[in-house]
Amino acid sequence: MVRKSAFIVVLAALAALAAHPAAAAQGRGRAAIRFAEMDRNNDRTIARAEWTGSDRSFAIHDWNADGKLSGDEVRVGAERQPPTTDDRTFDSQEREYIFDDWTARGFTGLDHNRDGRITRDEWHFDREGFRRADHNGDGVVSRAEFLTEDQQDDDREDRFENLDLNGDNRVSRNEWHGTAARFTALDANRDGVITRVEMMGPGAPPELFSSVDVNRDHVITTDEWHWSRASFDARDLDRNGRLTREEFNGVASQPSTSAAFRAGRERGLVEGREAGREDKQQTGVWDLEGQRELEQADSGYDDRFGPRAEYQAGYREAFRRGYREGFGQR
Repeated sequence: MVRKSAFIVVLAALAALAAHPAAAAQGRGRAAIRFAEMDRNNDRTIARAEWTGSDRSFAIHDWNADGKLSGDEVRVGAERQPPTTDDRTFDSQEREYIFDDWTARGFTGLDHNRDGRITRDEWHFDREGFRRADHNGDGVVSRAEFLTEDQQDDDREDRFENLDLNGDNRVSRNEWHGTAARFTALDANRDGVITRVEMMGPGAPPELFSSVDVNRDHVITTDEWHWSRASFDARDLDRNGRLTREEFNGVASQPSTSAAFRAGRERGLVEGREAGREDKQQTGVWDLEGQRELEQADSGYDDRFGPRAEYQAGYREAFRRGYREGFGQR
């Protein structure tokens, strides 16, 4: 009976390996790859036809745009070569920027107090990226977590909206591309799906100027700036190497005295507050960049106000401020 039981155990193990090509390959000495469950022909390359996500999601992972995922694109722990700082532009005072420099250089650039970890105060980018990288959920990102030295596949490159294939505002396990462990960690209430709140946290993101102003002296200097020098210089109107809040937000250069700007600002503030309140009450999820009103920014515009572009500038500036006021803090 002992021999028969042992034989059954061996057969079961072989069946499990056959059902999971990645595990079988690893058992033969081949390193595991990312997205192994999609590699149906076990050639260590993920073709678009094998990819179960969206076109946008596939493009994010196809670093060299050759129509397939292979090499470093599927190697566990590998990272896309980040753009240089000179390539990063800054175009909005409220936007949650996607962080893309998951290297030792990127870690050092964020760790302002040099304590070997990134706190939420030191993080000036999208909340989703921080949440994915914070593997143990303690509210800080250690160097090991940042550089994925523990080899956990948190799929931090992909965005919630790209993963949510059916548009139900939730990410289910079959839509998730990272490890099962990371999915479970993000699924706070263990209901088998990840909501936007679970992915990003409730409430509004930190006000960006205060976040970037690490030493809290009410100006931003070049050593606190995380975008291109050209973006900094474009806002530094008095060329003193420091950005005031007005320069940072681009308000100082706006035609704020024009009738069109004032009319747009008045309308934008009202509609921004309304949109913020609605999102807070209906979903509890901050979604400023998803507001349709910001795309055209000409709600209520009339030719008698003056130039449309000036109206739009006033509308956008005030809408963003109004949205934060309407949504409120946590």
